[in-house]
Amino acid sequence: MKNKRVLWSILLAAFLVCGATVSCGNNEHQTPPPLSGDGGNGGDDGGSGNEDGYPAGLVVETFTDELSGGGECLGFYAVADLKANPKLRFRPKFSTAKTPTSYFEDFAASGEGTPCVVVNGGYFGGTTSVSLLIEEGEVKSLAAQSDVYRETTPETTYYPVRAAFGQMPDGSFETAWVYCVKDEGGRPYAFPSPLGNDERTQTFMTAPPTSLTEGGRFWDAEYAIGAGPMLVLGGENVAEENYWKEVFEHGGVSGMSRHPRTAIGATEDGKLVIVVCDGRGKRGSTGFTLPELADKLISLGCVRAINLDGGGSSTFVGKDGTVLNMPSDTPGTSPEGAEIVQRRVPTAVVIALEE
Repeated sequence: MKNKRVLWSILLAAFLVCGATVSCGNNEHQTPPPLSGDGGNGGDDGGSGNEDGYPAGLVVETFTDELSGGGECLGFYAVADLKANPKLRFRPKFSTAKTPTSYFEDFAASGEGTPCVVVNGGYFGGTTSVSLLIEEGEVKSLAAQSDVYRETTPETTYYPVRAAFGQMPDGSFETAWVYCVKDEGGRPYAFPSPLGNDERTQTFMTAPPTSLTEGGRFWDAEYAIGAGPMLVLGGENVAEENYWKEVFEHGGVSGMSRHPRTAIGATEDGKLVIVVCDGRGKRGSTGFTLPELADKLISLGCVRAINLDGGGSSTFVGKDGTVLNMPSDTPGTSPEGAEIVQRRVPTAVVIALEE
């Protein structure tokens, strides 16, 4: 569910020219494979070390969770242990918008390594990203710098400080509230909170943060993806509070109702975790609220995690570039014989194996 009201008033700084699409299967429609809960992992090197064909250190599993009040949430998750297999890589990617399977194919053709898992990234409007993306230390896409809150009289210009997930120069994973400050030429600065915004009280900062804002520091992530809100911090579920402070009810994220979702997080010992759930009746799944999504991440060991774009964007691509879940733009509710419909997204997250 794209942040529709935030989308069009935002000036972005940078675009990355994407590579040519390879010819090894560029269809946007696929029939999903039979679902299997077997994600066993084995092997001790960088090769394909387990029976599912994923490299050693990478586990891909299905899940079915019973929900309070009835119903189920179905989805997939990946856990990548970059210490057990130092050849595994976290690689967020930026483009002029293409399907997740195209990200998979293009990465495979790029010479950067072998893609293993691809999921959708941050928020966007049309083909324009409105979420942070950093690649090799360079900001490729700015997060939303400002927008207009129309529920006040008069309307209020606000400056959202939103969650991002990044890999630091030492290889560790970090979450932070990040804003690209103008007084430093759009460099990303991390803050210890979403600062002075709170949609519940319609209280907003009167000016954007700067490099001199208290608690701010240059955020030197090598690779990062942004969206929001912050879901897990210090092992605690912080989804609901930050949903309001990062101003997402106004943006149409519908965080307190159940929908398809995508999220990314990390465990205390540095494992990378990605979760995608179906919703809107696809495969019988109702989806998660943001607090339920946070609980799922905590159950997988996450001590830090953020929400990514959801709704029809939520897509999980596994080995061989096959879409494993049932994105909500796909007609029908049963995967049997269904033709998968993917949205074109300008940012994505790739888990890859370095050659």
